[in-house]
Amino acid sequence: MSETTRHIPILLDPITDFLTQGLTALSSDKKAGVVVDCTLGGGGHTASLLQKIRALNNTVGHKVLAIDQDPDAIRRGKVKFEREIKSGLLEIHHIPFSHALDAIGNRPIYGLMADLGVSSDQIDSESRGFSFRYPASLDMRMNTTTGQPLSTMLQTWSEVQIADLLFKYGEERLSRKIARRIVDRRETNELPQNTKGLAELIASSFPPAQRHGRIHPATRSFQAFRIAINHELDELETLIGKIFPAVEPGGHLAILSFHSLEDRMVKEELRKRELYELPSRKAIQAPDQEVEENPRSRSARLRLAIKRGRVTLK
Repeated sequence: MSETTRHIPILLDPITDFLTQGLTALSSDKKAGVVVDCTLGGGGHTASLLQKIRALNNTVGHKVLAIDQDPDAIRRGKVKFEREIKSGLLEIHHIPFSHALDAIGNRPIYGLMADLGVSSDQIDSESRGFSFRYPASLDMRMNTTTGQPLSTMLQTWSEVQIADLLFKYGEERLSRKIARRIVDRRETNELPQNTKGLAELIASSFPPAQRHGRIHPATRSFQAFRIAINHELDELETLIGKIFPAVEPGGHLAILSFHSLEDRMVKEELRKRELYELPSRKAIQAPDQEVEENPRSRSARLRLAIKRGRVTLK
């Protein structure tokens, strides 16, 4: 594992400025609380938050609490932020969304952010299996210390299960044909052993004219497999259903999503006008200059919200 990150944080200032504004709105007598970065990743958003909280002359003791389920991200973060951790300004926890409240405890949550995309460190890894640019192992687990890799699941999922998850999580119209092809190969012990081979198998399910477009025909299927392996939508439901409600009234939320399934879930929750005030009704997209510098920001959708009511002491 490299000690440096390749990940470029997306919409950095719009996210961290918004979260910092939530802290500046607090009076100095408020109980010390946390701003939670639910997806530490390469640490870009966390670093910006730390810098801006320091600039507030943070005498109350507010801190950043960063979590991630990827052990590589945690190891990099503990090296990168060793000084901030020792000073007490930052906590890092190796946990998924579903365990975040255990780490937060009874401390007030004054800000919350989540970058729901796959980090560049994961995509660019030649071993993790998130990309088919390399013949990587069929893994795709965000947390490599638990769960089963894709290679195991492809041996155990039924044809119906494969077709259903490709359609549900990847919105793949050829889901049944792809599932049939995968099972056929499995039955003859010819199932691909790496991501490049799996991508080629999926592409072979498409008519020849559709195999060489701007978007690789295996893209939607790989998205679906990743979501299924990591229970991503279940974790997002937990984030929305358990952690959003724990944010203090007046607390700021910033959620960055990259595909319609996630964005739809976030948008539906934030539409509850009795619970949230929306600075912008539409999702914020990366400006042209950012897209030019970081093409992976093209599909990003940022939604901002403020919890209704005033921040109160616990």
